[in-house]
Amino acid sequence: MTSRDPKETTREAFRLFEDGRYQDSLAVCNRLLEGAKDPSLEVLAATNLFHIGRYEDAEVFFRDLAVRMPDSSYVHSYLGKVLEARGDDEATSEHAAAVRLDPANQDALRSYAGYLLSHNDFRGALPLLLHLTKLAGTEKDTGNLVRALIGCGRGEEALVILKGQEGSRSFLPEYVEALLQVQDFRGAAGYAHSAWESTRDPTMLRIYLDALARYDTGRALEAYASVLKDQPDGPLFFDYVHALHFAGRPRDALKAVLDLLALSPGEPEYRLAECDLLGATGDTARALERYERLVQDELAAKTDMIKLGRIIGGYRRFLTKTLSADEAERHLLDTVSGDLNVVSLLETARFYEETGNPAMARSWYYRAYRADFLAGGLDYALFLAGNGEERECEKVMIYILSNVRKGSDLVRVAALIVEGSGRMHTMKRLMDQLIRKLEGRTGSLSTEGREILANAFFHSATNALEAADYPACKYFCLRGIDALPAHPKTLPMEDYLALLVRCKEYALADSPVLPAHQPAEKQGAAPAGSMIVEQLGLSEQEQKIVSFLRHHRKASEMELRTLLGTRRIAGVVNRLVQKAASQGISLIAKKGMGEDGEIYEYCGS
Repeated sequence: MTSRDPKETTREAFRLFEDGRYQDSLAVCNRLLEGAKDPSLEVLAATNLFHIGRYEDAEVFFRDLAVRMPDSSYVHSYLGKVLEARGDDEATSEHAAAVRLDPANQDALRSYAGYLLSHNDFRGALPLLLHLTKLAGTEKDTGNLVRALIGCGRGEEALVILKGQEGSRSFLPEYVEALLQVQDFRGAAGYAHSAWESTRDPTMLRIYLDALARYDTGRALEAYASVLKDQPDGPLFFDYVHALHFAGRPRDALKAVLDLLALSPGEPEYRLAECDLLGATGDTARALERYERLVQDELAAKTDMIKLGRIIGGYRRFLTKTLSADEAERHLLDTVSGDLNVVSLLETARFYEETGNPAMARSWYYRAYRADFLAGGLDYALFLAGNGEERECEKVMIYILSNVRKGSDLVRVAALIVEGSGRMHTMKRLMDQLIRKLEGRTGSLSTEGREILANAFFHSATNALEAADYPACKYFCLRGIDALPAHPKTLPMEDYLALLVRCKEYALADSPVLPAHQPAEKQGAAPAGSMIVEQLGLSEQEQKIVSFLRHHRKASEMELRTLLGTRRIAGVVNRLVQKAASQGISLIAKKGMGEDGEIYEYCGS
């Protein structure tokens, strides 16, 4: 039997990929890679792995390719997609690398913009989408640009684009949203009403009635009542309750919410509205009974801690407003405080703080901190700062910073430090640790996170100027300007420049604070001998694999199974490749499938 021409087989692998037959394409790639090294086939194999959902294997492939092909926009873009699919914040830095390497790579631009939009990072997506619409200007690109503009609060610019697209139904929700953003409530109501009449989309009906209520409350309330007679929709009914309450008609709102509860008797949000309205209409006894039953039900369920916080917070405010201090304390302790979850602990602390008992408030805040260092610790630190215990506040915040893991949680903590009350931004040790922590994640920070980092540098520069440390002030200003994203919300560039001018005017000897630029070193191969074990922190199993492959250069999955005495070779090798790639080292490459499983080749010296 005559073997097929490898070039024709390679073309077949690409044809299969184009037809969406990723598993078949991968099988062809693996056969070809057994015999020869071909970067284009390795990239295709990795891309197939992504499309069939084998994200862990795809990550290993693309990380290795990124080390060997650091200038490939395609490789970085797909590594970004893989990391995004795995929920890894590092996706941000890979998507960014892809568009830096090739600003004309439309797939990379769309992937990065889509990733940012999915995380509501509209400011980060805006430059990408502006660039994309110049390059291609597809309808979807334009729609995403409109979303980003609205998300950035630039409704007038969004309307300019949308008016050129009038009649396109795909832009309808954004058009109404832009009209609302520029406070054209009549225009929004008219447009939404027309959309509802033609599509019967309930979202458009809700938008129409809400916009109508902004400029003609009477008409809106009549329209709500009329619509609800024919279609008693829960969310629309709840809008009606809010509209009545806002119009100063709490008794009518209470009647409406009771009708709503007849439709959906167990919904906590509707039950909370009933409690609030009973209190607003002066029916204190019934309000108290309903609040306590709702709190007890939600404490037993604990299905949504944020909602639980709103419910207990409403109950606490009702108690302090309507009962004597002693009676309110008794009810709160009996109903809430016996359940030692962080929400109950915090609400008890707030009760004591608001009723003028700081010693008891501190005790309950501390218990919340011990129950949950993040959710309880931030409120405890704010309490400490507000009561003059700055050293203890700094100690608590440093502990929180040291232990926070998720990127979104880090940004939340950082925002409290640099933007919240309590003058935490004046605490030098805390600010130094915050900057180190944020800089350690620069590549994966959102636009909001980068602006918070810029704010941290600005506060540190201000603190240094006040301490007459002019080199430090100048250094922090320059780092802050570098970190500041485009379209900043709270910190204009001019604020840094004003600080720099003052710094240079006050300094007696103005010397450069940044080192001369050095070209970045190329990523290299693995170091030889025991150096790699120390550099990568290899486990005993990983050391055995490296030693075996260094000696034999190639090995099959079956050979490595025999070496380690385990079937779980793929996971060990994947972790090993990820460790090496994180240090910019090309260590082990996958060379396709053989008779004895995956083939691995050593890339080091």
